[in-house]
Amino acid sequence: MAVEIRNAAEYPHKMPTTRSLARNIERWEDGTVVRISERYRILYCHVFGMSMDDLFGDGPDRAAPPPPSEGDAEAIGMMLAALMTSDRRFGGARIRRQATDYLSDVIEPRLHGPAPDEVRRRLFSVATEFVMRVAAMHLDADQASMAVSLLGRASSMAAESQDITLTAWTLSRRGEHEMHHAALAVRPAQKHAFIQQALAYTEGAAGVARAAPPIGRAFLTTKHALAWSMAGDRAQTQRVLGRVWDAYEAAGTAEEPHWMGPYGLGHLRHEEGRCYVNLGMGRDAVRAAEASLAERTEVRPRAFSLGILAIGHAQSLDVEQACATAHEFLQLASQVSSRRICIRTREVLDALAPYQNEPMVEDVQEAARPVLEVCGR
Repeated sequence: MAVEIRNAAEYPHKMPTTRSLARNIERWEDGTVVRISERYRILYCHVFGMSMDDLFGDGPDRAAPPPPSEGDAEAIGMMLAALMTSDRRFGGARIRRQATDYLSDVIEPRLHGPAPDEVRRRLFSVATEFVMRVAAMHLDADQASMAVSLLGRASSMAAESQDITLTAWTLSRRGEHEMHHAALAVRPAQKHAFIQQALAYTEGAAGVARAAPPIGRAFLTTKHALAWSMAGDRAQTQRVLGRVWDAYEAAGTAEEPHWMGPYGLGHLRHEEGRCYVNLGMGRDAVRAAEASLAERTEVRPRAFSLGILAIGHAQSLDVEQACATAHEFLQLASQVSSRRICIRTREVLDALAPYQNEPMVEDVQEAARPVLEVCGR
């Protein structure tokens, strides 16, 4: 059944592995998981050549849901806020599963009912935000194919919302996925190909973002700067960062999109620090990371910024401060369930590798073992 379901998909190579699908099927059939997501219900129907009503009993006698309303968007927005708070503090598989189920069971069915244009746009807007968050959670769990699939759904929802900033956001996130793959790539040619893809997506996002309000434009443009920094092009990176800060200086001249709420100066400085680390500009990275830490107080964002600060100190040849910051980073990293935190841990250790015979560096390497063991590395 796993093989047949996988082959029924439009893009089988983007589906989970047959083994993973088989585990899901076992849970569905033994009653461990009662609900089958909409995605797999459709694939089951393709396999058996049956309608949804006939196969799953969703017949006409079932009460039709009420049409979408503004209250639906508010409820989804409240769930999104709770999800973001939980994810940033704890993360983990349970929260990810709950978010994925809520998307399939509650949000997506609400998008198909008739509604006034304004309600429809608001509903698709908050749905896009929700899908983007769930996609990020799957990327954190190293489920890249599922994350990309979700971004595809988010892109369609963004178009329905008629909010051009959301379209730019989906493009920039797609670029981030390519940068994630580039960070994991072993062969130089493969890494180069991922970076070129990232540049293409983030350039598209930056182009669309020209019509966005200032802070949104600054946020979206940082991803393009980050892609250039991964390509090692200092001049282009600094040129794009200049556009970021030009946009930021115009803050307050236009109303920002709702989805920009969680992002601000701290996030911009963090991304700037990542750019400088990629370029080996340690002192600039330290200044940017310290500024970001003044704003980023939640466990997860703070851990990532501390990692950048530790690398910046190492690049600045301040080994003692790099090790002290690395210990602070690892203390928070142990509380975060994320593939990306594993990558950042390895980057910190790589930055300290030239000093690996120093006792203080050996202490950092030892403290990093539990984090890397959880990552399976």
